[in-house]
Amino acid sequence: MELIHTSEQPAARPNKMLHSILSLNFADASKKFLLVSAVLASCMRPGGVTAHRPSSSAAFVTSTSQTLSKRRTACAGFRPMRPCATIRGTPTKLRATADTDSNVEVEEVDVAIIGAGIGGLCAGAILNTLYNKKVGIYESHYLPGGCAHAFERSAKIGDDTTTFTFDSGPTIVLGCSKEPYNPLQQVLRAVGVDGDVEWIPYDGWGMIEHPNNPDLEKRWKLRVGPDHFEQGPLEQFANPNALEEFNALREVTKPLVTGASTIPAMAMRPGSTSLIPLLRYLPSLFAIISNGVETSTGPFMPFMNGPIFEVKDQWLRSWLDALAFSLSGLPAERTSAAAMAYVLFDMHREGAALDYPKGGLGEVVQALVKGVEQKSNQGVELGSRVHLRRRVESIEFNSEGNLAVGLNVRKNSGGKIIVNAKEGVICNAPIWSLRKLIKNENALKLLSGGDVIPTLNNPQPNQSWATQKDADPSTGRGSVVSPRPPQSDLFAEPNNLLSKCDTAEVTGSFLHLHVALDAKDLDLDKLQPHYTVMDRGLEGDGAIINGVADGPCGELNMIALSNPCVLDRTLAPEGYIVVHAYGAGNEPYDIWKTASDGTSRGTEDAANGSQASGGRYQSSTYKALKSARAAPLWRAIESIIPDARDRTVLALEGSPLTHERFLRRPYGTYGAAIEDCLKDGSTPIPNLVLAGDGVFPGIGIPAVALSGASAANGMVGVFKQWMCLDELKSKGAIN
Repeated sequence: MELIHTSEQPAARPNKMLHSILSLNFADASKKFLLVSAVLASCMRPGGVTAHRPSSSAAFVTSTSQTLSKRRTACAGFRPMRPCATIRGTPTKLRATADTDSNVEVEEVDVAIIGAGIGGLCAGAILNTLYNKKVGIYESHYLPGGCAHAFERSAKIGDDTTTFTFDSGPTIVLGCSKEPYNPLQQVLRAVGVDGDVEWIPYDGWGMIEHPNNPDLEKRWKLRVGPDHFEQGPLEQFANPNALEEFNALREVTKPLVTGASTIPAMAMRPGSTSLIPLLRYLPSLFAIISNGVETSTGPFMPFMNGPIFEVKDQWLRSWLDALAFSLSGLPAERTSAAAMAYVLFDMHREGAALDYPKGGLGEVVQALVKGVEQKSNQGVELGSRVHLRRRVESIEFNSEGNLAVGLNVRKNSGGKIIVNAKEGVICNAPIWSLRKLIKNENALKLLSGGDVIPTLNNPQPNQSWATQKDADPSTGRGSVVSPRPPQSDLFAEPNNLLSKCDTAEVTGSFLHLHVALDAKDLDLDKLQPHYTVMDRGLEGDGAIINGVADGPCGELNMIALSNPCVLDRTLAPEGYIVVHAYGAGNEPYDIWKTASDGTSRGTEDAANGSQASGGRYQSSTYKALKSARAAPLWRAIESIIPDARDRTVLALEGSPLTHERFLRRPYGTYGAAIEDCLKDGSTPIPNLVLAGDGVFPGIGIPAVALSGASAANGMVGVFKQWMCLDELKSKGAIN
């Protein structure tokens, strides 16, 4: 491979009015301060939303505000983010040389994107459709969608082979069928593919506690909308003062979501220019950050345990923990305050609804792929593509390491692709994988904040779950979500990007059970489209492990149960249904690391680049453990269809190793803990931008859609983004 110099330098074409404001030099900082002083003053005040998370742009706004205040940008002089035109260094171009393996292809794009998860697809659709950029998205899996992909499996039934389609991940989404729209629906609308997805609204989900235990079992329904929760389960199960407490909590968290619905995801961008598009929404911006940046971007703890508010009713605390765990894989006190506030607002407002896409979540993924590959809004066929079975081996840089110039990609078939990215790279891979993608020593220096290249001693992240050494995962429980130690008890707080990525806390993993059932004589109208099954009850069974009491966040206690054929009979062949039971974030990874018989990970996993820490069982051992661990998932399915095993024509079990291997999720993780999410996707290399669930606002489909939109906007000048907002507003796509 050879680095070829090129002089390509894209030029910004700013809006004249904005340019006159923003091109003031440093000596005119006092004039500039008049424009943003109120915003920045609010940002500097001290102290005081899914796969499921219905994340709002409000939390992202306050996060970027906090980042700016820390960087003291009030007088630094705003400038458009056109990294290729401002970086000192020599742009380069990759090409294959004569002595390179002949099985090498070269591709030319404007922006290269690593990973076809929701964040990467949203970024690609925006860049292709709205910004007229040729995009290449490179995905190692054979399907797009990341953790939200849909997949097919076939079963031999009699003489026939029947094919079933399953959702791999999230099964509850809010904010797609009705306004205010969540960031995912906003992106679909912005790129003009929202008509490709038909959303089916429904009014709630079933709750089952202690399934199939006659002495303890409880069954009730959580209906969204005003008063249903208050006059239903809260009144039935909590203490009399819980209603007053719940209403007070909703009131005190209201400022965290005020104005959120008026700031669209398309107004977000990373880095030092992030506040400029938000000048369009100043009243909403003031409302959001008036509560204090730290409070808006931090965890929910001040609202659970004081000093802002204290939830005292134990049943209500357990319920809030259950909601939080579905959002973040962590208890309420460690879940994003903005996400919790949004859920408390959105689930109980007038007109609230849950949404499911007709045809399954794969329809959403396909709509985004269409957004990536369609003609741009200028009517140009750019040739943007989503490339599957393409594993990115490295991000390439110029010799100075301060400009991302492309990717080295490996085909599953063994061939190589050299991708020249004229304008930059968006990395939608998990943040723990970033270091492995950087081979350039100068780039490593920039990303690690120093002149000395850090040694690679396999830096290990903190893990949310702690597992007892003597625990036998095949027969019982032995893991808990450990309280986060005070910062002084942790390693020194990372002070550079790579260290933050390396050591960010990883939440727990998943256990999946996908089944296809014979639906003969089964009355689907008597079933709910979704259930939350608390295997040991909302309160847990009282067991204490490592000093932590069992509860809604306990190991494989909360099981999500998706029964989508209740809403859409076309999801399975006539006479059958598909059901998906899973533990989201409550399956510890450590128990899967090595086999009980001492076998190490297989050669296939090693070749595919699985984490070195990830053990792969020999077939018989691995299958036996999957079967044992899936017992709570089967109990959940049998709680609504008692003879489910007799009806089963296909059953698929997925473990943390499945997530790690096929989705390249380190430790099979749900995502990063909110305390360790990067505040935005900017990096010290201006045309390298990050997206995904390691970037604030974190875990969940709407959240990663927001990070993808922000990353896309960060690849163009702020003035182009401003003009795009004007166009979208004129079309009624945004406020």
